[in-house]
Amino acid sequence: MELKPALLSLISSHPFAGLDYEDPYTHLSTFMELCITMGAFDEDAEAVYLRAFPFSLAGKAKTWLQSHPNKSLNTWEEVEEKFIVRFFPPSRFISAKSSIVTFSQGSDEPVCEMWERFKALLRRCPNHNFGDTAQLHIFYSGLKPQTKMILDASAGGTMMSKSSEEAIVIIDSIAASDYQSHHDRAPTQRKGIMELDTQNAILEKNKLLTQQIEALTKQIDQLP
Repeated sequence: MELKPALLSLISSHPFAGLDYEDPYTHLSTFMELCITMGAFDEDAEAVYLRAFPFSLAGKAKTWLQSHPNKSLNTWEEVEEKFIVRFFPPSRFISAKSSIVTFSQGSDEPVCEMWERFKALLRRCPNHNFGDTAQLHIFYSGLKPQTKMILDASAGGTMMSKSSEEAIVIIDSIAASDYQSHHDRAPTQRKGIMELDTQNAILEKNKLLTQQIEALTKQIDQLP
Protein backbone atom coordinates (compact mmCIF):
# COMPACT_ATOMS: atom_id res chain seq x y z
CA MET A 1 0.00 0.00 0.00
CA GLU A 2 1.36 3.39 -0.98
CA LEU A 3 1.30 6.02 1.71
CA LYS A 4 0.33 9.47 0.54
CA PRO A 5 3.07 12.10 0.97
CA ALA A 6 0.45 14.48 2.39
CA LEU A 7 -0.33 11.99 5.16
CA LEU A 8 3.33 11.41 6.03
CA SER A 9 3.97 15.15 6.07
CA LEU A 10 1.00 15.75 8.35
CA ILE A 11 1.99 12.95 10.72
CA SER A 12 5.64 13.96 10.95
CA SER A 13 4.81 17.62 11.59
CA HIS A 14 3.90 16.86 15.24
CA PRO A 15 6.18 13.98 16.33
CA PHE A 16 6.21 12.25 19.69
CA ALA A 17 9.70 12.34 21.20
CA GLY A 18 9.06 10.48 24.45
CA LEU A 19 9.55 13.51 26.70
CA ASP A 20 8.07 13.51 30.20
CA TYR A 21 5.44 16.13 29.46
CA GLU A 22 4.15 14.37 26.33
CA ASP A 23 1.04 12.21 26.50
CA PRO A 24 1.34 8.88 24.65
CA TYR A 25 -2.42 8.28 24.74
CA THR A 26 -3.11 11.60 23.05
CA HIS A 27 -0.42 10.87 20.46
CA LEU A 28 -1.94 7.50 19.54
CA SER A 29 -5.43 8.98 19.32
CA THR A 30 -4.28 11.87 17.12
CA PHE A 31 -2.18 9.58 14.93
CA MET A 32 -5.05 7.16 14.22
CA GLU A 33 -7.46 10.04 13.64
CA LEU A 34 -5.13 11.50 10.99
CA CYS A 35 -4.77 8.12 9.27
CA ILE A 36 -8.53 7.58 9.14
CA THR A 37 -9.10 11.13 7.91
CA MET A 38 -6.65 10.51 5.07
CA GLY A 39 -8.45 7.34 3.94
CA ALA A 40 -7.34 4.40 6.08
CA PHE A 41 -10.40 2.21 6.65
CA ASP A 42 -11.24 -1.26 8.00
CA GLU A 43 -8.77 -3.95 6.88
CA ASP A 44 -6.38 -1.36 5.39
CA ALA A 45 -6.19 0.65 8.62
CA GLU A 46 -3.81 -1.69 10.47
CA ALA A 47 -1.40 -1.81 7.54
CA VAL A 48 -1.39 1.99 7.33
CA TYR A 49 -0.86 2.32 11.10
CA LEU A 50 2.13 -0.04 11.07
CA ARG A 51 3.82 1.64 8.11
CA ALA A 52 3.09 5.23 9.05
CA PHE A 53 3.71 5.09 12.81
CA PRO A 54 7.53 5.42 12.60
CA PHE A 55 7.05 8.78 10.85
CA SER A 56 5.15 10.05 13.92
CA LEU A 57 8.09 9.48 16.26
CA ALA A 58 11.29 11.39 16.99
CA GLY A 59 14.17 11.34 19.44
CA LYS A 60 14.23 8.54 21.99
CA ALA A 61 10.76 7.38 20.95
CA LYS A 62 11.99 6.60 17.45
CA THR A 63 15.13 4.99 18.88
CA TRP A 64 12.90 2.78 21.04
CA LEU A 65 10.91 1.59 18.02
CA GLN A 66 14.05 0.95 15.98
CA SER A 67 15.51 -1.12 18.81
CA HIS A 68 12.92 -3.86 18.16
CA PRO A 69 14.09 -6.64 15.83
CA ASN A 70 12.48 -6.78 12.42
CA LYS A 71 9.00 -8.33 12.41
CA SER A 72 8.92 -8.51 16.22
CA LEU A 73 5.91 -6.17 16.17
CA ASN A 74 3.50 -7.81 13.76
CA THR A 75 0.20 -6.23 14.78
CA TRP A 76 -0.93 -2.72 15.61
CA GLU A 77 -2.26 -3.99 18.94
CA GLU A 78 1.27 -5.08 19.91
CA VAL A 79 2.69 -1.71 18.94
CA GLU A 80 0.07 0.14 20.99
CA GLU A 81 0.56 -2.06 24.04
CA LYS A 82 4.38 -1.82 24.09
CA PHE A 83 4.30 1.89 23.28
CA ILE A 84 2.07 2.60 26.30
CA VAL A 85 4.12 0.34 28.59
CA ARG A 86 7.31 2.17 27.57
CA PHE A 87 6.08 5.77 27.72
CA PHE A 88 3.34 5.48 30.34
CA PRO A 89 5.05 3.30 33.00
CA PRO A 90 3.43 2.33 36.34
CA SER A 91 5.01 5.29 38.15
CA ARG A 92 3.43 7.72 35.73
CA PHE A 93 0.13 5.86 35.90
CA ILE A 94 0.10 6.09 39.71
CA SER A 95 0.86 9.82 39.56
CA ALA A 96 -1.88 10.46 36.98
CA LYS A 97 -4.44 8.43 38.93
CA SER A 98 -3.47 10.18 42.16
CA SER A 99 -4.10 13.56 40.49
CA ILE A 100 -7.66 12.40 39.78
CA VAL A 101 -8.31 11.09 43.29
CA THR A 102 -6.94 14.23 44.98
CA PHE A 103 -8.73 16.65 42.64
CA SER A 104 -9.91 19.84 44.32
CA GLN A 105 -11.18 23.23 43.23
CA GLY A 106 -8.52 25.91 43.15
CA SER A 107 -8.75 29.26 44.86
CA ASP A 108 -11.20 31.46 42.90
CA GLU A 109 -11.30 28.82 40.15
CA PRO A 110 -14.57 29.16 38.18
CA VAL A 111 -16.80 26.18 37.47
CA CYS A 112 -16.03 26.17 33.74
CA GLU A 113 -12.27 25.95 34.28
CA MET A 114 -12.31 23.31 37.02
CA TRP A 115 -14.71 21.09 35.01
CA GLU A 116 -12.39 21.23 32.00
CA ARG A 117 -9.38 20.57 34.22
CA PHE A 118 -11.05 17.50 35.76
CA LYS A 119 -11.94 16.08 32.35
CA ALA A 120 -8.36 16.69 31.19
CA LEU A 121 -7.07 14.65 34.14
CA LEU A 122 -9.33 11.78 33.09
CA ARG A 123 -8.11 11.97 29.50
CA ARG A 124 -4.47 11.81 30.59
CA CYS A 125 -5.15 8.51 32.31
CA PRO A 126 -7.68 6.57 30.18
CA ASN A 127 -7.13 3.34 32.13
CA HIS A 128 -8.02 4.92 35.50
CA ASN A 129 -10.88 2.39 35.94
CA PHE A 130 -13.18 4.93 37.60
CA GLY A 131 -16.80 4.46 36.55
CA ASP A 132 -19.11 7.40 35.89
CA THR A 133 -20.50 7.33 39.43
CA ALA A 134 -17.04 7.23 40.99
CA GLN A 135 -15.89 10.12 38.78
CA LEU A 136 -18.89 12.17 39.90
CA HIS A 137 -18.11 11.47 43.59
CA ILE A 138 -14.48 12.49 43.15
CA PHE A 139 -15.42 15.69 41.35
CA TYR A 140 -18.13 16.63 43.84
CA SER A 141 -15.91 15.90 46.86
CA GLY A 142 -13.25 18.27 45.58
CA LEU A 143 -15.57 21.27 45.27
CA LYS A 144 -15.71 24.21 47.62
CA PRO A 145 -18.87 24.47 49.80
CA GLN A 146 -20.30 27.40 47.86
CA THR A 147 -19.88 25.57 44.56
CA LYS A 148 -21.61 22.51 46.00
CA MET A 149 -24.52 24.73 47.02
CA ILE A 150 -24.86 25.99 43.44
CA LEU A 151 -24.84 22.47 42.00
CA ASP A 152 -27.29 21.18 44.61
CA ALA A 153 -29.64 24.09 43.95
CA SER A 154 -29.51 23.40 40.21
CA ALA A 155 -30.23 19.75 40.89
CA GLY A 156 -33.27 20.66 42.94
CA GLY A 157 -31.93 18.91 46.00
CA THR A 158 -28.64 17.05 46.25
CA MET A 159 -26.42 16.57 43.22
CA MET A 160 -25.38 13.12 44.40
CA SER A 161 -28.99 11.95 44.32
CA LYS A 162 -28.97 12.31 40.53
CA SER A 163 -27.77 9.68 38.08
CA SER A 164 -24.34 10.27 36.56
CA GLU A 165 -25.94 11.17 33.21
CA GLU A 166 -28.27 13.74 34.81
CA ALA A 167 -25.45 15.18 36.92
CA ILE A 168 -23.16 15.63 33.92
CA VAL A 169 -25.91 17.47 32.03
CA ILE A 170 -26.34 19.84 35.00
CA ILE A 171 -22.59 20.42 35.37
CA ASP A 172 -22.18 21.03 31.63
CA SER A 173 -25.01 23.56 31.72
CA ILE A 174 -23.58 25.44 34.70
CA ALA A 175 -20.07 25.38 33.21
CA ALA A 176 -21.34 26.77 29.89
CA SER A 177 -23.24 29.56 31.66
CA ASP A 178 -20.24 30.30 33.88
CA TYR A 179 -17.90 30.46 30.87
CA GLN A 180 -20.21 32.89 29.10
CA SER A 181 -20.47 35.16 32.14
CA HIS A 182 -16.68 35.24 32.58
CA HIS A 183 -16.17 35.83 28.87
CA ASP A 184 -18.59 38.77 28.87
CA ARG A 185 -17.15 40.27 32.03
CA ALA A 186 -13.45 39.90 31.21
CA PRO A 187 -13.11 42.90 28.80
CA THR A 188 -14.80 45.21 31.31
CA GLN A 189 -12.54 43.99 34.12
CA ARG A 190 -9.41 44.40 32.03
CA LYS A 191 -10.46 47.90 31.01
CA GLY A 192 -11.12 48.85 34.64
CA ILE A 193 -7.75 47.55 35.78
CA MET A 194 -5.97 49.38 32.98
CA GLU A 195 -7.76 52.62 33.81
CA LEU A 196 -6.91 52.25 37.51
CA ASP A 197 -3.24 51.56 36.74
CA THR A 198 -3.10 54.59 34.46
CA GLN A 199 -4.63 56.85 37.12
CA ASN A 200 -2.21 55.59 39.76
CA ALA A 201 0.72 56.19 37.43
CA ILE A 202 -0.40 59.77 36.75
CA LEU A 203 -0.88 60.47 40.46
CA GLU A 204 2.54 59.07 41.28
CA LYS A 205 4.15 61.12 38.53
CA ASN A 206 2.44 64.31 39.74
CA LYS A 207 3.58 63.60 43.30
CA LEU A 208 7.18 63.18 42.18
CA LEU A 209 7.00 66.37 40.11
CA THR A 210 5.63 68.31 43.09
CA GLN A 211 8.48 67.08 45.30
CA GLN A 212 11.04 68.14 42.68
CA ILE A 213 9.49 71.62 42.42
CA GLU A 214 9.52 72.01 46.21
CA ALA A 215 13.18 70.97 46.41
CA LEU A 216 14.10 73.40 43.62
CA THR A 217 12.21 76.22 45.33
CA LYS A 218 14.16 75.67 48.56
CA GLN A 219 17.44 75.79 46.66
CA ILE A 220 16.43 79.07 45.01
CA ASP A 221 15.46 80.58 48.38
CA GLN A 222 18.91 79.78 49.76
CA LEU A 223 20.70 81.60 47.01
CA PRO A 224 22.35 85.00 48.05
